[in-house]
Amino acid sequence: MPAIVVVFEPSGLRVAVVSGTTVLEAAREVGLHISSECGGRGTCGKCRVIAQPASAPSLQDLEHLSTKEVEDRIRLACKLKIVENTRILIPGNEAFVKILTKTDSKEWALDSGLQNQFGIAVDLGTTTIVAYLLDLATGVQIAQVQSLNPQTAYGEDVMSRITYASREKDGARTLQQSVVSGLNQLLTKLLDTTEVTVDQLTRISIVGNTAMHHLLLAADINSLGLAPYQPSIVGPTTMNPQEIGFQTTNSSELYLPPNIAGFVGGDTVGFILSQRLDLVDDVIIGIDIGTNGEIVLSDQGNLYCCSAAAGPSFEGATILHGMRGQTGAIEYLSISDKDDRPDISVIGEDSPRGLCGSAIIDLVAELHNAGIIDNTGRMHMRSKRVIDDEKHGRSYVVVKSDESMESNRILFTQKDVRQVQLAKAAIQAGFRVLLDTVGKDVSEVNRVLLAGAFGNYIRPESASAIGLLPRTEISQVIPVGNAAGEGAKGLLLSKKSRNLAERIVANVKYVELASHKKFQDVFLDSISLLQ
Repeated sequence: MPAIVVVFEPSGLRVAVVSGTTVLEAAREVGLHISSECGGRGTCGKCRVIAQPASAPSLQDLEHLSTKEVEDRIRLACKLKIVENTRILIPGNEAFVKILTKTDSKEWALDSGLQNQFGIAVDLGTTTIVAYLLDLATGVQIAQVQSLNPQTAYGEDVMSRITYASREKDGARTLQQSVVSGLNQLLTKLLDTTEVTVDQLTRISIVGNTAMHHLLLAADINSLGLAPYQPSIVGPTTMNPQEIGFQTTNSSELYLPPNIAGFVGGDTVGFILSQRLDLVDDVIIGIDIGTNGEIVLSDQGNLYCCSAAAGPSFEGATILHGMRGQTGAIEYLSISDKDDRPDISVIGEDSPRGLCGSAIIDLVAELHNAGIIDNTGRMHMRSKRVIDDEKHGRSYVVVKSDESMESNRILFTQKDVRQVQLAKAAIQAGFRVLLDTVGKDVSEVNRVLLAGAFGNYIRPESASAIGLLPRTEISQVIPVGNAAGEGAKGLLLSKKSRNLAERIVANVKYVELASHKKFQDVFLDSISLLQ
């Protein structure tokens, strides 16, 4: 019987099950805890999850859930049978997701006359949202909150959400309402934890990639899903946030910076602005590694950028036992003896349940260094921990079932290696094409700036070893925290920063990789692990 894939959020853990398996059974297979006091008999009503898609409610659903909860796709996990590929959000787990909030704080220009006024700067990511509350008169940050982007219930990458918005009736509106609801919850948390009132909240600035920008505004998204992937909104947007459902006053203002291209948006603008890449006097590569890796090259202040379609492998998706960075995820790994259990570090010091992106990069680098995988990525039987698994093929056993308190066996398969190779090849090809555009070689790169969560949590040594980063001195690989979020703060605090960002965007040269004459050859060459 064909397997059906269930993806659990916010962890990103996935499992293949046969049709008719309940969500509760599937969760147990991957070691996820869903409260079920009655043991799955449907009598306690505690095992509530949000399903996408959601089947017709069962009798037990109707007994324990309100009409609104049923309409919001909430179901009892013990009675929800999986009959097609399904995404399941386990409510209440967001706090356990490791979300990057730290920014490399800058001194920003301030507008005058804003005493006793406050604003919220938002980094609206595909996977996570971070919001910062600032005093507009002083520029001082007062509080910050973060959460999973609720749109993940409709797809973990931008293309799946673009497809949902385009094909589903009222799809764009549904996604807009989903994210605005999440933003309103963050807004409420910020105000509840401070003495700031909603009447004092006069500004909101939001940065995000072009798809997140369009979905927030319920703008026409169709052109982003088809070549040449043009945004329907390019310039900056200033509006009353109430127009799209924010719970603010009539006097408040929402600002979104311009987009650069179809897959390079305001988050990259925030990155460039916060690091002032337009003013540098050397050669810098800036990379925000994600499902779509945004890459910026500054050649003595001349700016070039591209978007590399890395896919979701670095976030744990498409990897057999991959997951997001939350409790139970292996985040770092090293191999001292190829036949012994690898040394691992687990988030929350919990029993290991899967591999997050930083550990996945470590693992490929360590397996290659140990000779278990060769330069082509092929896995060899050169370790007692390499097996030919009946179901998953050749695999390296990261954790054996008797090495985990919860008996969770964690494999890293030959297919997983290939997924990482393709993802890293997309990033490497991106920065190589940008360098070729300005007649530079990788050896001429002076600094590499890593933005975003993945870039700040990976080991630069491992990333460089497999060619994910330009080969340079490790000391010159610099994590810059949530650079997009820091840029959002600048855009919040002054019109001077907004004008500067708009001038920067006008001078950035965008390189479309898909149509570049050298991209295919460079991409194929970049798949090799010999760099």
